[in-house]
Amino acid sequence: MTLGFIRPETVYEAMEFLSEHKDNSRIVAGATDVMVQMRSAKSTGHAEEKPLWMVDITNIPGLSYVNFENGIVRIGAMTTHRDIARSAVIRDVVPFLADACRSVGSPQIRTRGTIGGNIVNASPAADSLPPLTALSARLRLISRKGPRDVALEEFFKGPYRTIIEPDEILEEVYFEAPESSSGCAFLKLGRRESLAIARLSVAVLLDVDESGKISKAAIAPGACLPMPARITSAEEALIGEIPNEEAVHSASLEVGEEMVRVSGVRWSTEYKKPVVCALTKRAIWKALGVDED
Repeated sequence: MTLGFIRPETVYEAMEFLSEHKDNSRIVAGATDVMVQMRSAKSTGHAEEKPLWMVDITNIPGLSYVNFENGIVRIGAMTTHRDIARSAVIRDVVPFLADACRSVGSPQIRTRGTIGGNIVNASPAADSLPPLTALSARLRLISRKGPRDVALEEFFKGPYRTIIEPDEILEEVYFEAPESSSGCAFLKLGRRESLAIARLSVAVLLDVDESGKISKAAIAPGACLPMPARITSAEEALIGEIPNEEAVHSASLEVGEEMVRVSGVRWSTEYKKPVVCALTKRAIWKALGVDED
């Protein structure tokens, strides 16, 4: 495979090039995923025979930011995991997203890897996707044809597959800030504490009303479904309840049942199902401000 390399300096220049070379070009930012994938393709004999242009967008200004205005949090696609984890806005408004980005890989990967790359790569184990799914995030895609906005959950077609067109660039991800009274949590289980791809993870976002009942709930597991999704049956088990062991246990069981329903029974199910239930249970209590440990 012959590789070409171009580093556009403006969004317009990048869109022009992608429009002309959309059949044989790939955007790279941190390149922490794409280079691994290319090496894997080469070793297995699946590398493309035609020349492939790598379009490096790291030099383009204006794609790295965290803004909070009129109740909307906007994160530029080129914002690194490190910058998101350190952002005062993210830590204050949606701390579970900061926790998720802080759990990505190593310090070196967090410094180079971007939120946009994590989304577009579409790995079922991507750490940022469960919190973004719980937040009902939306994406803005841009091309020479103009912008289009899509819901995060509608962006994915399957593992490592999305609806993004070859000539489109992910510009930003955005979402409504939760109520100040909301509680959230992100928990991840890997083979080890660092440099581990998530084997299971879960993000939980809850609102409790003045009567003490859970009024809103969002539960999004990671690494156990082919695509990001909220588990509505688990959320319904909590809504309208004053937090109690029975409701939390019921909600956590729903997450395990949905994993089996969607992914089927595999050799790992005997291990994964009780673990994802336990992880969900812990995350719910943590979002409620209760430390089970």
